[in-house]
Formats: sequence, C-alpha cells, structure tokens
Amino acid sequence: MSNFIDDFREKIAGYFLKREIKKQPHKASIHNLQTAESAGILFDATQPENLKIVKELIGELKEFNIQSKALGYINQSKRDDDYIGDNIYSFVCKKDFSLFYKPKSENITQFMETPFHLLIVLANEFLFPIDYIGSLSKAQFKAGRTNIDNEMFDFMIELKEGDSIKDLKKHIIHYLSIINNKNTQC
Repeated sequence: MSNFIDDFREKIAGYFLKREIKKQPHKASIHNLQTAESAGILFDATQPENLKIVKELIGELKEFNIQSKALGYINQSKRDDDYIGDNIYSFVCKKDFSLFYKPKSENITQFMETPFHLLIVLANEFLFPIDYIGSLSKAQFKAGRTNIDNEMFDFMIELKEGDSIKDLKKHIIHYLSIINNKNTQC
C-alpha cells in the first residue's frame, strides 16, 4: 500500500516539477575544473560512507580553488545526530519536503538558488527529492550519472552495474579535468 501512495505522490510531484522547470528553463554554460569557481554537490547521504566520498571530492575541488557546498539528502523521516551541518555541509530528510516534495527547508531553497558553476550529483539511484533539487538548481553546468534523470544533466557519466558513488566521483573529476572549455554555451 505504501508503495502505491509513494508512486502517486511522485506522479503528482513530477507534474508540479515539470511546470516549475518550464517557468525557469536551464541554459547551460560549460565549465571544467579550470574555469569553475564554485561547485554544489548534491548527494545521497543515506549511507554514511557517502559523506566520506563527498569530503574527498571537496578536498579535490579545493586543489583547483573551487569553493564548494554540499547538500546531503537522507532518505529517512528524520536526521540522526550524526548529520550535523556547517557552512559547507547541509543535510535534509523527508520531513524537509511537503507531501508532494516541495522543499520546506531554507537550506534547500538557498542551495537551489545559488548559481554554482558546477552541480555534481552523487547518487546511484533515482530519489525524487534529489531530482527536484537538481532540476531546479540554478547551477550553470550539471553533472551526474546516466539513468538517474537524463533531462536534468548537461554532462552524464555511464557506469557499469555495481559501480559505486566513489567510482562516479572519480570519473566526474577525471572528465571535468579534461573537458576543453572555450566559454561555450549549450
């Protein structure tokens, strides 16, 4: 029964999300690790080991003088005490969204409104709240894994079955370091 309700909620939320996307279409500007000055990292924080991977990613981005902020979504009703945010990391959970997944948290709104040069989505499966935030993000260049939401991303990495978020991070860093950018717009 719960699965039916969740599916129904996602269908209704998807309708509202498509309306919001039409109101603010995304115009991509290609950035690489040499041209980007800021990055937003949106990730599945349900698994605690993913936070360690995001910390590694932020360290790697810092080597390129890229200022980063991370927003972790915890696919639970409430956050554990293990997830305490600061000026770089914020964490949200199911209670930070309305019945149809509209964000209720100021952290989410701020993250979506920030015009990051890069948005890196580290998730191995489709989670509607992550999709919502990423789709409405004002980031200029969005990167993530294929088959999560191919319409959201400007740059997608295809991974093999069983590859982890650590593999996704490694590939994104690799390809963002070799993309040639001449201030191109998509």
